[in-house]
Amino acid sequence: MPLKKHLSLFFLLTALGTLCAQNNATDDKAKIASVLENYFDLEREAIHLHLDKSTFINNEAVWYQGYIINRKTNKPYFTTNVFMVLYDENGNPVSEKLQYASNGIFFGKIELGPKLKSGLYYIQAYTNWMNNFSENESTVTKIHVINPNEGLKNYAKINAETLTLKLTPEGNSYVLGIPNQMAIQLQDCRGNAPENTEVQLQNDKNEILKTIKLNKFGYGKFEIIPTQDNLKISLSFKDKIIEKRLPSPEAIGCILDINNFTVEGKTIIKIRSNQNTVSSLVSNTLYLAVHQDQKYSLYDIALNPTTHEAEIVLNNTELFEGINTVRIIDSHLKQWAERLIYITPKRDTSFSVAKNKNAEGKIKLVGYSAYQNSSLSISVLPEETKSYHNNSIIAGLTVNPYLTAALENASYYLNNPGRLQRYELDLVLLHQEKTKYDWETMKIGAPKTHYSFDVGITLKGKIDESISKKTYHKAKLVSFKDFIMMQSDITELGEYHFDHILLADSTYVSMSLQKLPDFESIKTEIRPQVIGRKRSFNKPFKNTLSLCADEENIEYITDFDLPKLSAGIIQLEEVKVQNKKRKLTYENRIGNGNLRSYKIDESVHFRDILSFIEMNGFTVIRNRGDVQIYSKIRSSLNAAQSTPEVYIDERKVLSLDELDMMSSDEVDEVYLDPYAIVASMNNNQGVIKIYRKTNTKNSYIQKTDPNSFYIKDGFARYFDFHNVDYSNTQSVGFENFGLIHWIPKIKSEDNGQFYFEIGNYNLKTGKFIIEGMTAEGQFFHEERVIDLQ
Repeated sequence: MPLKKHLSLFFLLTALGTLCAQNNATDDKAKIASVLENYFDLEREAIHLHLDKSTFINNEAVWYQGYIINRKTNKPYFTTNVFMVLYDENGNPVSEKLQYASNGIFFGKIELGPKLKSGLYYIQAYTNWMNNFSENESTVTKIHVINPNEGLKNYAKINAETLTLKLTPEGNSYVLGIPNQMAIQLQDCRGNAPENTEVQLQNDKNEILKTIKLNKFGYGKFEIIPTQDNLKISLSFKDKIIEKRLPSPEAIGCILDINNFTVEGKTIIKIRSNQNTVSSLVSNTLYLAVHQDQKYSLYDIALNPTTHEAEIVLNNTELFEGINTVRIIDSHLKQWAERLIYITPKRDTSFSVAKNKNAEGKIKLVGYSAYQNSSLSISVLPEETKSYHNNSIIAGLTVNPYLTAALENASYYLNNPGRLQRYELDLVLLHQEKTKYDWETMKIGAPKTHYSFDVGITLKGKIDESISKKTYHKAKLVSFKDFIMMQSDITELGEYHFDHILLADSTYVSMSLQKLPDFESIKTEIRPQVIGRKRSFNKPFKNTLSLCADEENIEYITDFDLPKLSAGIIQLEEVKVQNKKRKLTYENRIGNGNLRSYKIDESVHFRDILSFIEMNGFTVIRNRGDVQIYSKIRSSLNAAQSTPEVYIDERKVLSLDELDMMSSDEVDEVYLDPYAIVASMNNNQGVIKIYRKTNTKNSYIQKTDPNSFYIKDGFARYFDFHNVDYSNTQSVGFENFGLIHWIPKIKSEDNGQFYFEIGNYNLKTGKFIIEGMTAEGQFFHEERVIDLQ
């Protein structure tokens, strides 16, 4: 055969081989991508609680504002039903409530009480939807409670008897004959670590091969090339020798060595293996998968035939802000190594707060946010407070959803992250023995929808069996105070139900049975049951920090000052951030606290209510009696304009023409938000709620029905913030554990400004903890010391 034909055949075979390899790689990546896409197809929520503080006297209340995001989009989510349970440190429930959320925000308080003992308590927040997942997607927030008669439980004292060493190879893979990174953790049963500790790597002859220094949290790491020698980590603490054997290395495997803290803006990923592994991969290919939920990137791994190593350098902009899971997966979907890394979200200094003036015992402040139309909450504490630790929305929404337990000492790692903090956070992530999202579980199949996405509660019941022609009747439900009037059809079995009702605890309702066609009232007893008020969580709370065996002998610290409280006295009513002089009647109605509120009085210079709506964030089109209202923002360039949901006296308006002739004189209050999320398939965005003056309301409100009763189990009512009364705010006790003010429900204006007031305690400065998020999913945590004099 001529040389030319030989060359042609060679190039043809080479091209076919390359094409075949490319097709195989595409197919392999498609299989990996399918696992990720399917497993995270169902939306998952993440919840964060911003508390007014984290250490409480037992006759105080825990005030909070909750933030909910859809993890697919990182934007506020339309979840409405959030269950809140307070547990003691033994896992016993102390209190529970159903909390209403709107536009990704909810707020409220948990009363503690003088009977509570000193100790750790845990607030678990979850939704019924979270029951669909095998992983625990709830949020658990730890607080300390002090009973003044007992003192502060000292959890910081090291329990030397329970100090243990824990070793975790990076990527959970420890491979023979190649450099491996081994992480070390030294902690007691309460998570405490002795400071400035050094440990030694020793052989069986107790010869010291290496000395490793641990940080103040008990973490460290070292590099080692495993052999068949028996090695151990050892240290001496208070005349006690603590040892831990290194694991036996694997003959075949791959290791991950990741560094995203040395070179600014870069993540360097090294994959190492050995000759035995490479020989076993003849018909197999390795891929690097980096993902955060359903978002992923896949990369080819080409091991050097000589060194059996590969290096992939990524810009951090190619990764995902927050926790990323990095896995080595082969073409048969076997996982070889896995590990978590954290990409610090971009953060700009975005807030300024300054005192405006003092007036009538209050301090008026003005703030500016670079994030317009954002939802905020602010806790104001004495500058040297000891009552606030580790409660950051950054950790709550970018770290904790991907860990099996909440990150301890989050403020240290995340508030002012530098190279050292990023390195030490990486040490913590190295110690995740098993990632929350297990690859073998993910391969089995995607979660199924067995639990509903609750929206409100349901009232359900049956009418008297003796009533004939049941379908010729309707059940009627009326709550005069809450402007609720609903009707339900009756089935042939005599059943009725009212779905998606927003009823608060102890709401007074009337029910009646009406016969068609004249709606004649039938005398009969109607007593429905409440469905959806109490939803058990199929992953009940467990204290992740094991209690020590000597728990009954734990120390109580009593030699410090506590704030002195005047029993039964409260003060400092919360001031509405809109700075309205007239008290609002409907601001505590469920859902209204998340909306901008307006009292329509002589100061509102609009003849009709549509003009007022148009001046407050909506586009209004009127054409000969035909009224259309649109949100001024669009979800995408080509999307149709969104329309708001409009209510008059809590009744949903079906035709906006009803507003055409409504004058401002008829209206008492308006609550609205053009950016509010609406759980709807009709391209809705924004909410407008109009309340008319009393003399314009329909006469049916004066009627009574034969069955009247309280719905005891509903959504928790929201009460305006009242601080406890401190007998002395100039004391060390107040400086340690006092609270100056708590301000939830803040909305920054279109220009970024917001206003609020706090009580004047004659303090020079205050520590302001500001948290919040925007409609676009940008969230922020900032701490400021502000001059108050």
